[in-house]
Amino acid sequence: MDQLSLYVENKKGTSRAVLAELSRAQVNVLGFVNNDSGEFSTIRMILSDLDKGCDVLKKAGYLCKKSKVLGVELKDVPGSLGELLTAYEEMNINIDYMYVGYRRENATPIIILHSDAMDIVEERLKQLGYQVY
Repeated sequence: MDQLSLYVENKKGTSRAVLAELSRAQVNVLGFVNNDSGEFSTIRMILSDLDKGCDVLKKAGYLCKKSKVLGVELKDVPGSLGELLTAYEEMNINIDYMYVGYRRENATPIIILHSDAMDIVEERLKQLGYQVY
């Protein structure tokens, strides 16, 4: 699964402006997180059309980067995220960051994760029965 990361000035209205650009281009946001780090922020998104979203935002003057992440489908029940994190812990692999998206086709949460050993994690999670994107 691919995500789009934007590096933006941390000021009032920036997230709204980014989302307005995507809306005008008819690009749907399927997952979103905004991480503040002082004067600048990183916005990470899963989009319905990553390439179109990136093109639109670059034309609007934003610095965009595409990167690989894992999307892991979870059951929408208490404890399912804890079970996923236990699997990571047992692999002894650190999660760099994670956020929540949503798979509309079957109304399930998708946890979007990044780590430094994604190939290993993807294979192990599939072995454990997780649906991984």
